[in-house]
Amino acid sequence: VSNAEVTEVTQAPQRPGIYSMSNEETSAAERLKFGIAQPVHVINQQTSVAQAPKAPGAYSMSNEETSAAERLKFGIAQPVPVINNQISDFDLTAEYEQSYASNLTNDYWGTQPNQHENSDAVIEAEVVSAHDDLFTYDFDVFGKLNPKNWRTLFISCSVVSFIIIISLSAALDSAKNKNTANETTDPKQPVAPTLSPTIPPVDISWCFNSTEYVENFRYASLRSTLVASGLSTDTEFATDDSYQRKSLCWLAFGDALQIDKSDPFIEQRFALATLFYSLNEPSKLLSSGWLSGKQECAWTPMVECDVRTGSTVSKLNISGFDLQGQLPKELSSLRYVTHLDLSKNVLNGGVTRATTGWSELQELRLANNRFETAPELMDVMSSVTYFDVSGNNITGEIPVFLSFASNLAYLDISSNSFSSDIPAYMGGNLPLLESLYMHSNDLTGKMPQSICNLRNVSLKNLSVDCGVAEEVGISGVSCDVPQCCSVCNGYV
Repeated sequence: VSNAEVTEVTQAPQRPGIYSMSNEETSAAERLKFGIAQPVHVINQQTSVAQAPKAPGAYSMSNEETSAAERLKFGIAQPVPVINNQISDFDLTAEYEQSYASNLTNDYWGTQPNQHENSDAVIEAEVVSAHDDLFTYDFDVFGKLNPKNWRTLFISCSVVSFIIIISLSAALDSAKNKNTANETTDPKQPVAPTLSPTIPPVDISWCFNSTEYVENFRYASLRSTLVASGLSTDTEFATDDSYQRKSLCWLAFGDALQIDKSDPFIEQRFALATLFYSLNEPSKLLSSGWLSGKQECAWTPMVECDVRTGSTVSKLNISGFDLQGQLPKELSSLRYVTHLDLSKNVLNGGVTRATTGWSELQELRLANNRFETAPELMDVMSSVTYFDVSGNNITGEIPVFLSFASNLAYLDISSNSFSSDIPAYMGGNLPLLESLYMHSNDLTGKMPQSICNLRNVSLKNLSVDCGVAEEVGISGVSCDVPQCCSVCNGYV
């Protein structure tokens, strides 16, 4: 570029622009846009932009000149009263922001805020923060919330909702823990068996206290089904106050379960009812859950069912319930019972007919009752491994059926009145015997060698009343200790 060209550009007349326009050419809107509040006086067409008088802008305009849109654009919520070109108290917000921004600029960047390229952004963030601290929510002239305050309101509501949800959840957990606290068992304490809930018995005495026939369809249908099964007879049901009739009346009118005649377990339920009514109706058994309005397997801990089906009775644990009398024959329908514990009662018979057909019986506990004769258990002893009949009043010889107990491992006939010699077959026919207790009886003679030989095989405990057979008037069994007998006159 030549010097002539530079001179030509420098000396070229400048474009007048908005500030050199005449009063007629500048409208109120143009003055508002370019910050010119008063008409521009042109002096010899040489007034430049830098020399033009600076007007305050929209804040110096009259209320008539500032429309609602203009006030919204420049952040003026109400018409601004102008007193000597000074901003009134209505614009405290803008003035506070401007002052805070100026101070913030000097404090943060020094006297030259442009030294950092992000200074404007930092200042704007700080001003917004200060503004939010001064005014919680900022509304425009139309009553709408500014976007930044919408975010603040949304976050606040979210936090409050979160706190409420957490509080409710904690309260529910606390209530749940409080309700279950009473159900928690101390792990150091033994847990007692859970008893079935007891339902107050229904009065069914009207059903069996009369010789008249009970005219009821349900009663009649159940009766005919049980007669057809062979458990009981029409004569037994017709006899008033018989345990069979009481059991049928309970099944028809007193049982809360109300099973139908076609139920496959009607015989099982009826048989357990006969056990209660035939043995003097012990209240202790009833209060423990017997004859409750639940399925028989729920009559715990007295009744247990097999794991496979969960509905067939396999164990009867009725020890110490003051059962009196003889076991009912109807129990024979419980053909899959493996464990029967009737110890510590007042029973005196009926075991033979009650256990007929129990081919899977393994344990039979009859200790501490009032049996006077040994039950005939020929049919069931082949499967029995544990037999205890101690503590009764059984007299006579040691029963022969024991010779068929080839699987017997535990035999206790102590504390009875057995007499005569010990049969030699007991050693040869009981190869699996581990414990044999025969003390506190009236046995005599000498311990068979076949039994002594078991001491070298499986027999660990052998107890008998020891004595000298040659001495007259001295009862007892000649048995060498410890070569044959492990102890005399008692348990090990």
